[in-house]
Amino acid sequence: MRGLTMRVKMISQEQFRKRLAEKENHLAITEKAQDVHRQFLPPGIKVVKTPKEILFPSWKEMYRFFFKERSWEIQEVEEKAFSDPTFLLLLPCEARAVVEVLDTNFLREDYRDTDYARRRARLNLVILGCPAQHPTCFCHLVGGSPVWRDGKSAFVLPWKEQFYVENDEVLFGEGDPVNTQEKREIESWEKALQEKLPPPLSPDFPEKLYAHFEDPEWQDIAFRCINCGACTFLCPTCYCFDLTVDGKLRGSMLRTWDSCMFPKFTLHASSHNPRPTGKERVRQRVMHKFSYFPIREKRYGCVGCGICREICPVNWDIKEAVERMVKRIDSRCDIN
Repeated sequence: MRGLTMRVKMISQEQFRKRLAEKENHLAITEKAQDVHRQFLPPGIKVVKTPKEILFPSWKEMYRFFFKERSWEIQEVEEKAFSDPTFLLLLPCEARAVVEVLDTNFLREDYRDTDYARRRARLNLVILGCPAQHPTCFCHLVGGSPVWRDGKSAFVLPWKEQFYVENDEVLFGEGDPVNTQEKREIESWEKALQEKLPPPLSPDFPEKLYAHFEDPEWQDIAFRCINCGACTFLCPTCYCFDLTVDGKLRGSMLRTWDSCMFPKFTLHASSHNPRPTGKERVRQRVMHKFSYFPIREKRYGCVGCGICREICPVNWDIKEAVERMVKRIDSRCDIN
């Protein structure tokens, strides 16, 4: 579906449910998208917590090794036929996590992760627009919106008693043409929605934040965090991993998710740890998403989905941390 010229149509709610039910063996939906659009969905669709569960699984066997006749032998792991879904229904913020962060990291010109590339090539994103911004979301702060789309993936927006659909030829079937009045109404509604959103962070915020690496405010910002790592495992843009040898004379090399919140994440063999306390680890999480990544890639490493704010057991809030640093460096950005 990627790369098609944009086409638009209207389909009924009944057609929406029916087509999803017919394709349920080829579909998955994120938990957040399910929560927002639950009333329109048929039962039985596979639910994933985050898009990276499909594209970047929590663990993977990289290769096998064994000691034979006084030498080591390496055995490539045979790729199994994919059982992953062909279509993933997700919210605009989650789609941005895939298109602007995961793709950027794993499909680089100088390095291409072959497993990710294979999974990504067969996965079609179906972006479900949000009728309104969720209380824990802050996509506007990092350049997104409840109706963001990349212009290539399918985009679906509940509209009155129907669904407005862009860039779909496979999933939902034929639909009714979008007339001029409907097009104007949708454009007007989107414009009004965008105008209600507070402005994003200032363009120079990543550089200003970088200059405040040693700011004493980080100590207080990190105080509440218990470094459990739940936020990083559920974050759609976190992609850190560890490599672990499982076995001695015979075994496997495993790739598993890791977290910059864990004390051992940066522990050296010498026993030195450049991030010895929670302050350094929290600072790293915020700086990577709001300074290091945007300085390098010209886009934020956070999409403002708010999942970390929802699941944190101690209510640590990354948006609050950014707001405090904005005020600290005297930025004029207004965060609401």
